[in-house]
Amino acid sequence: MATKQREKIIALLAESDEPMVAGEISTRLDLHVTTARFHLAKLVDEGRVETTTVPTLGVGRPSVGYQLVHQAPTGALLGHLLGQLGSTRAARERAGAEAGRLWAEQHSSPVIAADLPDPVTVASEILGKLGFQVSNIVSAFGSHEVRLCSCPLQDIARTHPEVARGVARGVIEQALAAGSPALSSQYAVSVSPDPSGGDCEIVLRLAPLRRGAGPLAEIPFR
Repeated sequence: MATKQREKIIALLAESDEPMVAGEISTRLDLHVTTARFHLAKLVDEGRVETTTVPTLGVGRPSVGYQLVHQAPTGALLGHLLGQLGSTRAARERAGAEAGRLWAEQHSSPVIAADLPDPVTVASEILGKLGFQVSNIVSAFGSHEVRLCSCPLQDIARTHPEVARGVARGVIEQALAAGSPALSSQYAVSVSPDPSGGDCEIVLRLAPLRRGAGPLAEIPFR
């Protein structure tokens, strides 16, 4: 829901030739002004929106206006670059997995512990370092479900879901292996896209690995 509201704000700002104030945005999108300011602040933090001063009529301090940050048209270039990772989906997924392992390795270090680390703690720590935000964790009967938002793989998943699938798999494989060599052999990992149909949330599931089970991770991104 948050992502959809922010995309509506982005679309509204894109249609405007002039900066818009929070009050106008809230009215146009039927949002409470506090909610509009919250989403605008998040968009500013993400570097997608910038603030400027808007003169007020009559006496008074200038208002804060919001406008899109103009960026070079490199969106298509990203898709072309991802397409060069391999001639098949399987090859691109393998390349993505290797990149994910290297990405996670840069932000994690081996943990030497007498006991087997908690897989959720291990996964959550590396995911947080890489820009994912854990919104909820549910554990039952030895299995764990971790809901994540603000997925940093959104842009990749839109054009090449197989690359995003590989990156996510590599990240989790590396995180578990760094936590303990035994940890990665005891849990099967699956990652699903946003069940509500948006692009923000994904669900990470860790289940005890059964003997003779398939690959460590199968990540069905759209």
